[in-house]
Amino acid sequence: MQSGISVSQELQTAFTTFTTDTTLFCLPVTIQSERLTPLAALPFTSTSNPETAFYASLPQLSSVLEPKTPIYLLLRRPAGTSGSHELLALTYIPSNAGVRAKTLFAATRATLARELGTEKFAATVFATDEDEVLGEEAWRERDAERNNKGSGSGDGAGGFRREDLMGEKERELEAVRRAEDEARNGTPSRDIGIGGTFQRGNPFGGAGGGASGMRIQMHVDDEVKGALGALQQGGLVQLAIEVKSEAFKVAVVESGVDANSVQSHIPDSSPRYTFYHYPDSDAVIFIYTCPSGSSIRERMLYASSRMHALAMAEEQGLKVSKKIEASSPDEISGERLQEEVRPPQGTGPSRGFARPRRPGR
Repeated sequence: MQSGISVSQELQTAFTTFTTDTTLFCLPVTIQSERLTPLAALPFTSTSNPETAFYASLPQLSSVLEPKTPIYLLLRRPAGTSGSHELLALTYIPSNAGVRAKTLFAATRATLARELGTEKFAATVFATDEDEVLGEEAWRERDAERNNKGSGSGDGAGGFRREDLMGEKERELEAVRRAEDEARNGTPSRDIGIGGTFQRGNPFGGAGGGASGMRIQMHVDDEVKGALGALQQGGLVQLAIEVKSEAFKVAVVESGVDANSVQSHIPDSSPRYTFYHYPDSDAVIFIYTCPSGSSIRERMLYASSRMHALAMAEEQGLKVSKKIEASSPDEISGERLQEEVRPPQGTGPSRGFARPRRPGR
């Protein structure tokens, strides 16, 4: 997946300086006006001991990290005791960043390395939590993994993988990423049936994992089926998942809903599936919203179940023609819904889940 973002001339110049000035520790990079743009470089806090300079300089990265804002960090790290250095490209995408920002930065990380020169980076790193960037322990774990791979020990005796070193929170976030990716790609490993079950692998490993996976009962009652089957023009049906029972429930049923007021029916604290029949058209829009503050459990359930929700709606006679994914109800404006149903001439039909818009649009 590519984003269309490219490296600015300012970044090229800053990166040239960064590669030649060994007193510089980090070159932060962000996206502005659809270009990869540098921020002020950070020097090493101390260069007296090359072996410890990297770890001693990590805390100052907190000055460029924000809780909900992705960023790229190009890092210089001493390699060995000979005075040599290596460059690392770190992508920091906070787990509670907006869906659009996540998608944009994830889709651009390969472009950043490629246009600056992939061969110049000894490794690339992906992080979703500040501790993974600032914590000395996290970096030592990565070193252990790299050394393990270099020794050829693989996953056999005495070897280990990055996920073996993950803490509980890291494992949960990794599980969410897998669930979201699988759902977005329509992974055909689920046995989807109305009122039945679907199967997926256990992302935490252990009992119930592997090919057999863990089986989640997703109950669908007659109220849900009836609400979907009765959806008419201007109507809105919103489904929620009851986390404890893992069952679909009807959250909202409304008729005569104007496109501009759809967002007012969507909560900003919990995920929801919303089916909206756009007025004076045959278009049924499926809106999947997942606020950044949602719990890990909710995110996993909703990410893994949306294909099930779509299949269930189809079973009730709905022909979903448009799909939108958003992290906030504010993104579901009347204008956006109109663009999905009646796109400006020459833009062509919308396909799949609506691609998140770039910042500034």
